[in-house]
Amino acid sequence: MAETDPLGRNWKLWGGILALIVVVVIAGLIFFPRINPEPEATTTEPAPTVPVQTSSPSSSPSATASASEPATGDCPALSTDNSFPNDAPATEWKRHPAGMLLPVNSDHGPAKMDGDFWRCFSHTPTGAVYAGITLLLDISGAGVLEAAAESPERDELFKEWQSLEQPSEYPIISGYRIMNSSENAASVEYIGPAGDQYVSTRVDLLWDTEANDWRLDLSSGDPAWGIANDPSAYTDLK
Repeated sequence: MAETDPLGRNWKLWGGILALIVVVVIAGLIFFPRINPEPEATTTEPAPTVPVQTSSPSSSPSATASASEPATGDCPALSTDNSFPNDAPATEWKRHPAGMLLPVNSDHGPAKMDGDFWRCFSHTPTGAVYAGITLLLDISGAGVLEAAAESPERDELFKEWQSLEQPSEYPIISGYRIMNSSENAASVEYIGPAGDQYVSTRVDLLWDTEANDWRLDLSSGDPAWGIANDPSAYTDLK
């Protein structure tokens, strides 16, 4: 017997993977599970306000990360701590104008939240974690083409995503793991609950030296997605 796709065709109908759309097909009906979008106050430490563009770096940098002046672009100086985030940094959750709650960190971004284009992330593995899911929503949920690096595949996917009706409800991203990371590229996998299982999506990123920021790499087409068989292999976002 052929294996049945547990998520159904409608996963692909929402841009292939717009920010872990949680779709469960039951008897032909599509169900978007309602998940409390607010993180638990008892387990989450308040995060400081995200920095805005200034003429100099913050006067109170993180004890574990220094900040360097941006070489190009209009992004402010952010963390240069290149250690892998095996434990999730202090995270604040903010609602994007497109409607989805996204993780935000004062040292790693997004440092600029100009309307629909949330951008400016640290040039670090942790910055890539915060960038991937945010830029994905920027382009496929808010229609910001510049959230991805130029490529013919980007332009084709953008046209497809723009032709689709956006959902009225977004899922919560519950965890991540870094699959690959180098100075100028990264791949991050995210998970979110879908009924009694977890779905995952993998996002590729490139460092844009002109923008001094991460951008999605859609040159391979739709970001990969599937079922996460071992959620414990991911770092929880709190």
